[in-house]
Amino acid sequence: MGRRKKVVEAQPNNLETIPYMEVDGFPINAGDTIKIKGEYGVKFKFVGVTTNTLTGSEWVDCFEIFRGKAQQFRAFKQDRIKRIPQRGKRAKRVNGTGLS
Repeated sequence: MGRRKKVVEAQPNNLETIPYMEVDGFPINAGDTIKIKGEYGVKFKFVGVTTNTLTGSEWVDCFEIFRGKAQQFRAFKQDRIKRIPQRGKRAKRVNGTGLS
């Protein structure tokens, strides 16, 4: 006869993750690249702001980017986040050959 597996009830999850935050008035969405104060030469991919509803503590979840790929999962305090400005689009050049 086979053994019966114990049925384990799921524990309540007290963590809430919001995939959006603002830094200095600029929005940061999940998947955006950010930097962390004190972590030199490393970029991170933003996941979200997580809040523990029991204790009220908040932190930022992100993945460390190494050689263009998401690697190590890390968490930091919100005051250490720095945004990386998005580059503006170049203006389209106008060719002068079609002028009369």
